[in-house]
Amino acid sequence: MRSPTARGGTGSLNADSLREEELHLSLLVSSGWRTVRFHVVPVVRRKHRVPALEGAQLMHAFPGGSLRRIVGQEVALVPAGAQLWRVSTDHLLTRLLGALGSFRGHRLDSLSILDRVNHESWRDSGQSPGLTYGHLKTVLLWASVLFPAPEDWAELQGAVYRLLVVLLCCLATRNLPHFLYPGCNLLRDTGLDLNALYQRVEHFASQPEASLRIHVTHLGRSPPPRIGNGVKALLQLPASNPAYWATAYFDVLLDKFQVFNIQDKERISAMQSIFQKTKTLDSEEC
Repeated sequence: MRSPTARGGTGSLNADSLREEELHLSLLVSSGWRTVRFHVVPVVRRKHRVPALEGAQLMHAFPGGSLRRIVGQEVALVPAGAQLWRVSTDHLLTRLLGALGSFRGHRLDSLSILDRVNHESWRDSGQSPGLTYGHLKTVLLWASVLFPAPEDWAELQGAVYRLLVVLLCCLATRNLPHFLYPGCNLLRDTGLDLNALYQRVEHFASQPEASLRIHVTHLGRSPPPRIGNGVKALLQLPASNPAYWATAYFDVLLDKFQVFNIQDKERISAMQSIFQKTKTLDSEEC
């Protein structure tokens, strides 16, 4: 039987791929001598409960009311198999990143830097499997919640390290929670060597200059490492106690990397309290 085909003046849409149980339709668009293929993914939109809204602390990380307005929109259902659909939150997460961009500071700049380092250094210019831009976007969203103060993002180096301490913790615990569905681990079933990835990210965090050199004339003696051995034991604490997934704990990590530059007395006190709890473990492992 001939497959149904929709044709127009500039291209054709062939439904053969659906019969082959692929998850998209192929659209060929011709313009003179050039033909471009587009993959058209069917989308169904519907209202869907978002557990993240149950955590009031998320609200403080975004401009007034923006989180509720954005996640209150309909979500997209996209094909995940011949008879299975899944929720896609890509559009919602992109809108949330846009909301963060309305703040002053280096939130999006820090994401751009780590995306470049990830591609060029951690993934060998894209030749090796590794973290995706989606992973890094999620890290930024969590970092924005954990570090809501404007001064956290006022200086570029400090902003980058806000993302790095969250990313290192996620790699050490082998768990990167989805921002809107925290019970979903974005590192599960990825097939990635998380230990090797951790080593690369920790090396960058400890001596970032080596990964940021872009010309032979920039070569020179590297500063000493920012951290000693054994920091991975400290980073694994949230796996045993979720209460460590909090600003004070990540402030301890920032202090380890010598980029804790907050003057708020209550936050300093909370950081010191957590530090005392982890001091024994740190001294044993380091």
